[in-house]
Amino acid sequence: MNDSLDSIKIGFFGSCQLYMCSDFFLNKSVRDTHNIKTMFSILFFEYDKKYKSDAPQLDYAIFDDLNILVIEINSLDNEASSDKIITYCENKNIRVIRTFLVKFPIYPINWSGYGERKIDYTDWKGLDVIDYNRRFEECMTSLENSNKSSDLSMEISSFIKDNFNKQLLFTHSLHPTNIVLYEIWRHIFKQLSINIEDYEYKFEGELINCWFNPFTSKMVKDLNILFSPVISDIFYIHRYHKYISQYTCNPV
Repeated sequence: MNDSLDSIKIGFFGSCQLYMCSDFFLNKSVRDTHNIKTMFSILFFEYDKKYKSDAPQLDYAIFDDLNILVIEINSLDNEASSDKIITYCENKNIRVIRTFLVKFPIYPINWSGYGERKIDYTDWKGLDVIDYNRRFEECMTSLENSNKSSDLSMEISSFIKDNFNKQLLFTHSLHPTNIVLYEIWRHIFKQLSINIEDYEYKFEGELINCWFNPFTSKMVKDLNILFSPVISDIFYIHRYHKYISQYTCNPV
């Protein structure tokens, strides 16, 4: 870490799970208590040309004054690649904390970070044939592998596995609810030697509040859902038929 008598300078580089939550969890009270200064919080996909054709060039100079970089692992192959940024920062003796995208694509239509695409619909074979137990295991395997590649505790994956049927943990495959976000940030705080339970947080709504997937009746039955989620089979049927007509695919 850089030697400094001033504030600990932290930057965040990742998805909404960092960008939309850093000011909420690492709020002024926490920053003042621990002498922390947030230098920036940046969305990695702003530098992804597949997402944004006029994406700017990432200037690595923004990292030079940091003590700590909290970065979400990504698969980009340009200068915004997490691997390249991590290498740069480690060579500068900047401490790096690796997080991961906590996703759970269990819904019948799983919109990607790029919005709605053909593949989101053409691979769907209907509501009645989905094996949600198999899909749940696939989601968990992917989640655990991503968790292992990060610096965060495997307790995050365990929490999701143990509580998925008890509480609403995802409103969308890429959007955890506040329940999961609190767990993510609890473990980010542990990396910063901060106890999140020392602070009170008032949630006035979902921190990530866009794109909503209801459950289906078969999902509730297959996974033995014990709470009362929003259930709407017709949501998926209507959306499928609305969009599939735009693509060259035989309807099911």
